[in-house]
Amino acid sequence: MSVPGPAGRGRPLRRGRGLLDRQAIVAAALAVARTEGLPAVTMRRIADELGCAPMSLYRHVADRDALVLEMLDVVAAGIDVPPPSSDPREELTGLLTAVHAALAVDHWAVLPLVAEGMSSPRILPVLDRVLAALTRSGFTGRSRLAVHQMLWQYLFGELLWTHHDQPDSHGKRMVRGAPPEDFPAIADAVRTASVHPAENFTDNLQRLLDGVLGGPAQR
Repeated sequence: MSVPGPAGRGRPLRRGRGLLDRQAIVAAALAVARTEGLPAVTMRRIADELGCAPMSLYRHVADRDALVLEMLDVVAAGIDVPPPSSDPREELTGLLTAVHAALAVDHWAVLPLVAEGMSSPRILPVLDRVLAALTRSGFTGRSRLAVHQMLWQYLFGELLWTHHDQPDSHGKRMVRGAPPEDFPAIADAVRTASVHPAENFTDNLQRLLDGVLGGPAQR
C-alpha cells in the first residue's frame, strides 16, 4: 500500500480491496453498525474490514467520534423528508414519521444522538420545520421548546423501546410472572400485549398530537 506524504492527506490510498477514502470508511462502519451495533465500530475493526492498517484511517477521519458523526450525517441525508404542509398536524406527522423511519433502519444511531449529544447539521431543516409548525399552532417561547422536546423524547423513546428492548429480560419475566390474583391489571395487560409493532408509532404519535394540538382523544 502506498502512503503519500503530508500533502496527500485526505486523498484516496490503495487498500487490499480498492481505494481507501472517507466514503469507503464510513460505508464499512455503517455496515458493521447495522449488523452488530455501534459498540462493534472501532478503528481497528473498520481497518480489518477494509484490509488496511488502523493508522491509515486517521488520514481521512480524525478519530472514532469523527467517524460516528460522519455516519450520522449519512443517516440524516437519507431521511425522506416530506414536502412542507401548511397544516401543523400533517407537517409534524410527516416530519417525525420520516425521521422515525430512517432511524428504524439505523437504530444504532439513537444512542449517540440521545446519550452522547451527537448530531448532524443535515437535521437542522427538519428541526426548524417542527418548530415552525408548533409556532403556527400557537406555541411560543418556553412552551414551544417544551413541546418540541416532548415530541423528540417520544420518538427516541419509542425507538429505544422497540429496537433495544430485551423481550426475555428479568423485568419482563417478572411482569409476566406476576400473580394475577394480586395484580389483575398487569395480568390483563400481559394477555393483550403485542410485540411493539412499528405501526404503533404513528397511532401513538396521533394520540400525543391530540393532547398537544387539541382534538378528539383516540384510544
